[in-house]
Amino acid sequence: MGTNPSYTPTELEHPLRLSNAKYLITSSEHLASVQAAIEAAGTKTEVILFADLLHSAPQAKTLHANGHTEDEQVGAELLKVDSARTRNLHDLLMYPPSPEFTPPFACVQPDSTAALMPTSGTTGLPKLAALSHRALIWESKAIADNDSEKCYSVRRLYFTPIFHSLSAPVMLINTLRLGHLAYFMKRFDAHLVPQMIRDFGITEIIAPPPVLLNLANNADSHALIQSLRTLYTGGAPLASELRQKFLDIFQLHPPRVVQIWGMTEGGWFTTFKYPEDDASGSVGRPVPGCEITVDCNNAIQLSDGRIAGELYMRGLSIMTEYIGAPEATSDTLINGWLRTGDIGYVHDGKVYVVDRAKDLIKVNCWQVSPTEVESALLESPGVEDVAVIGVGHGVDEHPMAFVVRTSDKCTAQDLRQHLYQTLARYKVVYCEFRFVDSIPKTASGKILRKELKQSVGAVGRTRRQE
Repeated sequence: MGTNPSYTPTELEHPLRLSNAKYLITSSEHLASVQAAIEAAGTKTEVILFADLLHSAPQAKTLHANGHTEDEQVGAELLKVDSARTRNLHDLLMYPPSPEFTPPFACVQPDSTAALMPTSGTTGLPKLAALSHRALIWESKAIADNDSEKCYSVRRLYFTPIFHSLSAPVMLINTLRLGHLAYFMKRFDAHLVPQMIRDFGITEIIAPPPVLLNLANNADSHALIQSLRTLYTGGAPLASELRQKFLDIFQLHPPRVVQIWGMTEGGWFTTFKYPEDDASGSVGRPVPGCEITVDCNNAIQLSDGRIAGELYMRGLSIMTEYIGAPEATSDTLINGWLRTGDIGYVHDGKVYVVDRAKDLIKVNCWQVSPTEVESALLESPGVEDVAVIGVGHGVDEHPMAFVVRTSDKCTAQDLRQHLYQTLARYKVVYCEFRFVDSIPKTASGKILRKELKQSVGAVGRTRRQE
């Protein structure tokens, strides 16, 4: 199981209690938070400090309860870190390997749990999705690209969260299984990433839409990333305008921009295998062994006349359960199908995702997709970034757009008139606009609509007509 290293003790306590973890590997900078979480969760979890095994064992040092070293301490209670209390990875190498190390693997059942992956689920508190050995093996094989057909060497730079299901199967399994040359960073750095792409001749990266936007807007990085040949993106919708803006950076050989669609509970559902390069806005074709169907109950009609409904997925990579949450499990797994919570449709063998079911806005009984409104607004030259949420209740429910402008000259009236050119009147007439400096998003690029709704408060709860 992996968790976000930025978690507070309160946030970490929940997955610790659910998993009843026996061991937890962390770095010294997070030790105080980890120990506080273990104490609060009441679990018997041993902490093992991370150490680079390519270097000599670290010396025992004094760390304070707030995570500071001796030079940084400002009076907090001392916490002694030594081999007697907290082991590190070097300590684990002191034990000679057992000659009986291999035989136990013959007893591993394919459908037994191999990993617990943290997920927000479709509703409620964060959950732990139990994935079997069979599920991880199947997904790893299904998502492998046609590398032997590529006219370039696969050299990857990873900077997305290793604990996130978008990157985990590639970073943790396929990099080793397929022998990819790979470089790892702790996080995305707008200055270092372009430099490393050039210095190491990187040809492939995984980058959520916010990273693409950053690279596209950073003129200093353009000359440094010309070696890229394939870019995988997911975790959030990719607007066609952003895709083209990113591709315009490249002078001779624009890379393939390949979308990925999936969720923690079932891994990758779709993508495009080399050499297919699709610009239709699709999130890809189903990976081998994956079936996608559309439940058109509570369907919505899109601006182009297409009918979209909730997407269901079936395949060998689906989780077995949410640990300790039987009701949530039964609500998500239905007769062998996984409810994705995404609204979309299938056309010409390709899957198109429109929005999240829980984010849909109902205006006068008509369903309005926030993502559709966002995509339309991004086509305006006055809009750099945007997020749309629903505000109000009942007959007063309507869209509110949070807009990052490229210029103060862009007005709400300008944006409304722009929307009328591409969307039906009922999707636009009640829309409110709020201009902001930035849009809150997760590390994978998902818009934090909950934070936006909290920021609205009592404002915008009464629908306003033109």
